[in-house]
Amino acid sequence: MKIGEMWERFQFSEPEWLWLLVLVPLVAVLRTRIKKGKASILFSSLENVKLATPSKLWANRLILSTLRLVAFVALVLALARPQFDESTFSVQESGVDIVLAVDLSASMLALDMSEPNGETVTRLDVVKSVIKDFVAKRRNDRIGLVGFSVNPYLLSPLTMDKEHLQRNVKRLKIGLAPPTGTNIGGALAEGINRVRQLDAETRIVILLTDGKDEPAPRHSPLVFAKGAKEDGIKVYTIAVGRSTRTRTYVFDQSNRDLLRNHDKSPVIQVHDYPVDKEVLSKIAVTTEAKFFEAGDEATLREIYNEIDQLEKTEIEFDVNALYEELFHWPLIAGLGIFLVEIVLSRTLLLRIP
Repeated sequence: MKIGEMWERFQFSEPEWLWLLVLVPLVAVLRTRIKKGKASILFSSLENVKLATPSKLWANRLILSTLRLVAFVALVLALARPQFDESTFSVQESGVDIVLAVDLSASMLALDMSEPNGETVTRLDVVKSVIKDFVAKRRNDRIGLVGFSVNPYLLSPLTMDKEHLQRNVKRLKIGLAPPTGTNIGGALAEGINRVRQLDAETRIVILLTDGKDEPAPRHSPLVFAKGAKEDGIKVYTIAVGRSTRTRTYVFDQSNRDLLRNHDKSPVIQVHDYPVDKEVLSKIAVTTEAKFFEAGDEATLREIYNEIDQLEKTEIEFDVNALYEELFHWPLIAGLGIFLVEIVLSRTLLLRIP
């Protein structure tokens, strides 16, 4: 076993005792500053008194002090109960590589997914809440996050660091990937490229949008879907929004924030936001995945739960919990060093007042 692997398996069962080690540098500093009024000479024999020199006296005191401190450190380490983890596990199957591609066009400010008599929320607010829960459940998978409007924007490469990923989910907002608009093909290409070269058994892209390509794309999204099919990548597509004509907040391109009234309240207008369901459906069918429609938060959660079950790769661990106790080694060392210090202080390094 390599040194790095051995170090990863090393642990302290009661690490709170290690706080006592803070006393070591404090004691060392205090001993150097405290000067005792009476003189002392360290010798094993009075015949050597004439050979005493200040440097030798200082060296003798340093040896005894160092031995005491080293013994103290060793006993503290014994109290912390060092252990070597000998547990073994075997992974039966690999995880899943997932890229989440989220539409950040201005239409995601639509308010049609708000619950009646509930809090006013945008489509993007609902999506972020659902994605957050989805990420939390996929503990053994690498997940990446892409936001897109006219251009795709990589918020997080594929990672198993879910805390990092959740922080970037919070960063999702309109205007993050300017200019505003919708480029499904660009988002699809970015997501596919992120998982194409990876070695996971299952690689998927979950593309969520509430619109259609605008402006008209240079390449049809179906071109990228066919490439994904050839590489064995599934693309699940989700169309969000309760209706195409809806009340919505208005995005102010000049300051990249919501347009507001004089009283600072957000401006609300009615807009038409058509969704290209045909293209989204063809993308999913081409890659042997599924196309979904979500008009409210509950339905969107059901969709992500279904994808979670469809692309579930169980990771089974055969674990034998076994820890080798190592506290006796620092305990023996500490007691041994204390014994050596006691013997030296009464023989070779005897202190004569």
